[in-house]
Amino acid sequence: MPNLIPSKVDLVIIGGGINGAGLAAQAAQVGISVVLFEKDDFASGTSSKSTKLFHGGIRYLEQARFSLVFEGLHERNRLLKMVPHLSRPIPFLLPSYQGDQRPAWMLKIGLWLYDLLAGSHNIAPHQWFSPQETLVKVPSLKSERLKGCGLYYDAQVNDARLVLENILSAEQSGAKCFNYHQVTDIDQEASGYHVTYWDDLEKKTGTLFASCLVNASGPWANETAQIINSDTEKLVRPTRGTHIVVPQVLSDHAVLITAQGDNRVIFVIPWRGYSLIGTTDIDDSTDPDSTHPTEEEMDYLIEQTSRVFPGISLKKEKIIAAFAGLRPLAAGGEKHPSSVSREDQIIRKGRLLTVVGGKLTTYHLMAKHALQKVLLILDRKNIRNLSVSLPGLPDKPWNDFLKSSTAQWVTEYGVTEIQAHHLAHLYGQRAEQVLALTRENPELKQPLHPDRPELAAQVVFAVQKEKALHLDDVLLRRLEIGYSAQRWSEASEKASRLMSKELKWDESTRLKELENYRTQLFPQPPFSSQN
Repeated sequence: MPNLIPSKVDLVIIGGGINGAGLAAQAAQVGISVVLFEKDDFASGTSSKSTKLFHGGIRYLEQARFSLVFEGLHERNRLLKMVPHLSRPIPFLLPSYQGDQRPAWMLKIGLWLYDLLAGSHNIAPHQWFSPQETLVKVPSLKSERLKGCGLYYDAQVNDARLVLENILSAEQSGAKCFNYHQVTDIDQEASGYHVTYWDDLEKKTGTLFASCLVNASGPWANETAQIINSDTEKLVRPTRGTHIVVPQVLSDHAVLITAQGDNRVIFVIPWRGYSLIGTTDIDDSTDPDSTHPTEEEMDYLIEQTSRVFPGISLKKEKIIAAFAGLRPLAAGGEKHPSSVSREDQIIRKGRLLTVVGGKLTTYHLMAKHALQKVLLILDRKNIRNLSVSLPGLPDKPWNDFLKSSTAQWVTEYGVTEIQAHHLAHLYGQRAEQVLALTRENPELKQPLHPDRPELAAQVVFAVQKEKALHLDDVLLRRLEIGYSAQRWSEASEKASRLMSKELKWDESTRLKELENYRTQLFPQPPFSSQN
């Protein structure tokens, strides 16, 4: 793969998470020359380890952060239209129990405010159910001291692929985005920055000059700032959020639980045939590269979920997968982590911008604000109404596209209906490019695992068209099979052999890739024989 990094550009972005990717897509679209560097894989940090929601943040209402909720709800609507293939509305249940710190009357007011702030962008009006109605709807809920239950709507999203689509969009507009390229040195001068980077694929260094520099490295923002100026104060306060994946608790509804003791909000969300439970919120000043779920956090999530669903017998042994990410909250103050503002901040110092805070839901707005500052630094005309079209967006209404395209793929390519729907929801209108590979090589129509919809063609496509360079890039972020019960053994073996052929790995490299993938999973495999 030739190194096509230019020697001089308008903008260098450090960080390939959602903030960096979103800015790259917008900046490239208005004609700014952009190079983005990510030291690992795109979205390999916080941006693939979120609760995977587009939401207004209903819990921020009690903190009177109405502008943050309003902003989130309106961005939620925008993003549902931008990536209908990667997102879907989902109903949330909000049970209320006698003795909760947030009584039923408070929840009812909160739901009313949530609808009000959403305005015409509301997915559907909230409802309130009596205890009897609640238990008819969800018999597995704890009945003792139940006062009632609210129902409201937010949306679910594939976070890692949202980042990837922004990266692909940026490159379609002329940006150059590189994963596994680490910035190692930055020298400042009056007109910009000399940036030195390490190319981990070619095992060599390079340099380029940027008129403007954006530090969008999230939890690594402090380390990046230190490269520029060793006297820089801390910019971010990383807090760790852990999630666990367990057998499905509910199939049609998500549940918002108020934790006892610290009154945190915990989500239990149907996700790819399982339930995703999270998250925690704990200060973490350790090396961001070593972030991992702790036993205490997993125990906490199991305990709080079991309290509201006493009949599901949820134990640590039933955890299928777990992951932890760091939120790059703005530094300063001694507030409890849950009370620190999630609003983004863009700090300017000369020709350097640093992005801290922010939420997945408001990434597009954050990128717009950052772009305005970049344009000011570059002395370019401001762009007020910019709309980025992401590559997977179908050219017809989503439901029409889903119905017509999946039926066509079943007939034309001989895939199952489940596989066709899986491809549509992962790639949108790009799905047919994946299926075209099976026409050239019918063997690529084989599933990675007999119990899963993922096809061998998707692994090849990830390498050829989606910048995947390592096994975990494919299994954890391009496909997400790595968070399923079938994530080891057959699936990883097949994927590693397909990648070995594409990337010309020798057997030693292939085995190292399998071991590296294995070390990133919790619980660590091998699993039982049926997997």
